Amino acid sequence: MSPTYDALKKLAIGLEISVPQLFTPAETAQGGGRMAVTKRGNGVAHPTATYEHEMLADHLVQKAMLPYRARIRARDIAEFEGWVRHGGEEFLYVLTGAVRLFTEFYQPVDMVRGDSAYYDASMGHNVVSISDDDAEILWVTALN
Repeated sequence: MSPTYDALKKLAIGLEISVPQLFTPAETAQGGGRMAVTKRGNGVAHPTATYEHEMLADHLVQKAMLPYRARIRARDIAEFEGWVRHGGEEFLYVLTGAVRLFTEFYQPVDMVRGDSAYYDASMGHNVVSISDDDAEILWVTALN
């Protein structure tokens, strides 16, 4: 079926939209006013040998990003069994202490409170604390 422009215009007027909107794909944004609040210390714990992760906004499904706070216990790159790597991109923000960010393709970078890094998470990466105490970071992984 090939409707005329006049027929398309009548349809658009009836739907209270413009003619081009008839041919524009619907947005698939997740929007809808979702919100999640995680009070301090109430995130879902996910400890590993080198990190203590606290997963934030854990109960939301179909998220576009995965936020978590991590306490960095590792002090030496040798504590890891190879590189951490996964899909997506990652943002790291140092909350307390000092860390050393190791990546597969770059020289290690020392970072202190307030420093941040954004990187391709498929590139091997690991983080160690270079503070006397465990460092804390906020990590946000953008999922593919």
